[in-house]
Amino acid sequence: APVWAAPVTHLIGSVLPASGVLVSVFAAMKIFSAMIWLIVISMNQTMGVAWHRFTAFFNIYFKRNEGVALGALKPMMSGGKLLDFEEADPETDVFGAGKVEDFSWKGWLDFTTCTECGRCQSQCPAWNTGKPLSPKMVITQLRDHAYAKAPYLLDNSHADVDVLGMALVGDVIDPEVLWSCTTCGACVEQCPVDIEHVDHIVDMRRYQVLIESSFPSELNGMFKNLENKGNPWGQNAKDRLAWTEGLDFEVPVFDGSQDFEYLFWVGCAGAFEDRAKKTTRAVAELLHIAGVKYAVLGSEEACTG
Repeated sequence: APVWAAPVTHLIGSVLPASGVLVSVFAAMKIFSAMIWLIVISMNQTMGVAWHRFTAFFNIYFKRNEGVALGALKPMMSGGKLLDFEEADPETDVFGAGKVEDFSWKGWLDFTTCTECGRCQSQCPAWNTGKPLSPKMVITQLRDHAYAKAPYLLDNSHADVDVLGMALVGDVIDPEVLWSCTTCGACVEQCPVDIEHVDHIVDMRRYQVLIESSFPSELNGMFKNLENKGNPWGQNAKDRLAWTEGLDFEVPVFDGSQDFEYLFWVGCAGAFEDRAKKTTRAVAELLHIAGVKYAVLGSEEACTG
């Protein structure tokens, strides 16, 4: 390397003798110091960010492969099995994550693998618009809480006792932080060790909604409308075909007997929201002009949530 590119190295090299033995001595010092550092970390599993040196490979290997956070949300699991809502029992089954031990082994691996680099935080739209959510802090807070609680979880005498007396959402994660997430997945895409922040945030939200009935007040009206009317706006199901009025052709509505190739899923916004209805009408016109064999569900269509 030229002198200008490595001035310090050239300066030291000009002072030290050209000795192959000395090169070996310095190399040995580097190897032994690195080994001592690895031994220190490996004997202290709650050393925080340093532990990612051991777990990063495994966390990347076991990441979700079906599109990670930008794909479908992971299904709700209980006891390692897919949760059947028809048979599920709130007394025995786990709905989301209400305690740190409700997270899967992959969740715990995520927590302990965080490098605290801050890439997730820098890309988070919530953080960049002044919201309290920092994906990095969510993971590190869950990690610290998991480390604090782990000794009691390993002790069978405390199996049914919440020794720390801390609520996962409230004491560990602030509710405002939890509900600031837009689930866009930018944090997951940016993470160098493939931590799946969105999955863990959604699991905590699931528990809050399904078990605690705790969620932002703005959602109250939407949930009631979904339950009673099948759409967020509380419109009557019979009005789902109102967007077809004025069209100079008949929109085929599925009644169980038609032979069609495509189902046109209109959706609640497409059926009730004035701006979206323009798009719905345009799509129907294109399908009609192209001679596509399609059908809509009409009043039988319900909100996907």
